[in-house]
Amino acid sequence: MYTLTDDEQALVTKCMAKVGSESPQECLLMPYTEFERTTGLDPQTARHAWTVLSQLVYTWEPNCIRASIHTEQWITTGCDQIDALLGNGIRVPSVVEVVGESASGKTQLCLQLAISAQLPRAPQEPYGHVVYVCTEGAFPAQRLATMADARASHMNDPAMSSTQVMCRIQVAELDDMETMFHALSYKLPALLSTGDVRLVVIDSIAAHLRFDMEGTEPHEFYKQRSSRLMQLGARLKQWAHEYKCAIVCVNQVKDVFGVQTSLPVDGDSAEGEFKMVRGSKAPALGAVWASVVNARVMLHQRRGMAPNVTHDAEPEVPSHLLRTRRWIENVFSPWAPPAQCEVTLNDHGFTAL
Repeated sequence: MYTLTDDEQALVTKCMAKVGSESPQECLLMPYTEFERTTGLDPQTARHAWTVLSQLVYTWEPNCIRASIHTEQWITTGCDQIDALLGNGIRVPSVVEVVGESASGKTQLCLQLAISAQLPRAPQEPYGHVVYVCTEGAFPAQRLATMADARASHMNDPAMSSTQVMCRIQVAELDDMETMFHALSYKLPALLSTGDVRLVVIDSIAAHLRFDMEGTEPHEFYKQRSSRLMQLGARLKQWAHEYKCAIVCVNQVKDVFGVQTSLPVDGDSAEGEFKMVRGSKAPALGAVWASVVNARVMLHQRRGMAPNVTHDAEPEVPSHLLRTRRWIENVFSPWAPPAQCEVTLNDHGFTAL
């Protein structure tokens, strides 16, 4: 507990009287500029008073002790290079957005994480569980089975076979916006309260929110949508920290007109690095949703030449030299710098090239 000197006690009492509050917490609820104006203190004294009030309200020492014993947890993607790109995988707890064009592999990455999240964190710990929310069609069970069997064969772990993996995934298929918000607001916390869930996947968060509701004015629709997104985002963050799980939300992209696009060049650059420019595609749901998530992972794809194939400025490249090239980009994240790497998609999921 922070101990006040006599001068600091007199300063706190004066500030509370000027503000008309009964506790230091109430003083900190107002903006700092308003606090300085209301108390009538000079800038240096007002800053000192604000610091003293903060030390009274926030118990820094217990927080430091908790931070020192906190052990970070991560969900691996199954590929060391992709994990390094993302900072060490998907952090627990966090709310992470996976965004990309149609067929770019968003669901593939989510299935890959749904398998990895079940792995025991320690030799004596049980296997984890996953909640998978589908808002766009049926759950891709066949693809999950293929990926799980490939992973089980590689790890030589019968407990990670497709049958066992599917038993630890609870699937909800939600067909409209009201059902989605009701399920995420009331049913999801009940599932998380069991303590077994390590990953929640919402595929996708944008499916029922991209277009105006019938009979609703556009301005009113976007106003309601922003309010709901902020409420939902606050709840997701709260549940992720409370129940020690990661929440991955799939988002779609929209076209941005009037923006000059720039596609990646074939082959490697002089420094052996590759730089991806997103061009005229932007994540849906706007800045409101971007402020909710902790990190954004973007998937790219384009038709191009294989990295090890070169050509001498030929105007036409034979079709057999073309293939779909894919990249995973860490757009923003508090635990890893922006970066990208080229990947390929196989039975295991995404692996770096």
